[in-house]
Amino acid sequence: MNAPDNAVRRIAVLLGPGGASRFLLDCLRPLLLADRDVELQGMFMREAAVRHAAELPFVKELCRVTFAVREFDGEGFERALALRIRTARQALTVLAEHTGAEHSFRDVAGSAVELLQQVIAEADITAFEPVRPPLSSALTQYGQQSGKRRVAVLLTEPGLGRPALRAAAMLCGGDMSCLYVLLLPGPEVKMDDLRGLLRDMQGGNPALVRAIDGGDFNDLAVALRDTCASIVVVPASPEMTDRNGLQFFRGQVRCPVCIVRDW
Repeated sequence: MNAPDNAVRRIAVLLGPGGASRFLLDCLRPLLLADRDVELQGMFMREAAVRHAAELPFVKELCRVTFAVREFDGEGFERALALRIRTARQALTVLAEHTGAEHSFRDVAGSAVELLQQVIAEADITAFEPVRPPLSSALTQYGQQSGKRRVAVLLTEPGLGRPALRAAAMLCGGDMSCLYVLLLPGPEVKMDDLRGLLRDMQGGNPALVRAIDGGDFNDLAVALRDTCASIVVVPASPEMTDRNGLQFFRGQVRCPVCIVRDW
């Protein structure tokens, strides 16, 4: 792969709704250490549904670890949300200071999918966590083998595949044995075109290459589940960033997602 230029990269990280923000930030650490010309933009996302819940007479919270149910009113809900925002801001600051990345943080509200589409169009990489990630007690083990995190990368066409592969290699820390490549040709793209892109890749061979020829989102969900990836890298293609694509990644994928527009 060609070496990236010295332009400042913008990484937008949406935190909050999935409850696994620290795990997502930890997954991004190798990328930030590999490329120091990075601006890290942290955003805590308040979804419209969450705002509506805060206005209800009472709210029930279910702990994913103990399955205990806690009931509190709207005021208590707002206090809990404010605590989550402070925790997310602190975690982002710690990561940025450790990696030397410039960073900012803000609290945003609105439709999750519409917000994602806006951020993807403006950032080089947009990272977010799913609505329902793995249980917190299993996060440190999910997608890991012998202490290594598995990084899955989806290739749909050569042009967008190159920056996605570059970012995925950085997330692997340069260890290609942790890289799992999924080939899902987009419209008018041949499988051989994607395999040619892999042949041009430098730095070693991926641990797994799996073709999903003629597949759809259901087939992709099965392939991602089989890889047990810690994080999945996706190109910012129209098919992957429309409403259906983003709802799929937020609702059916259990690991954090990086959508790469340029790198």
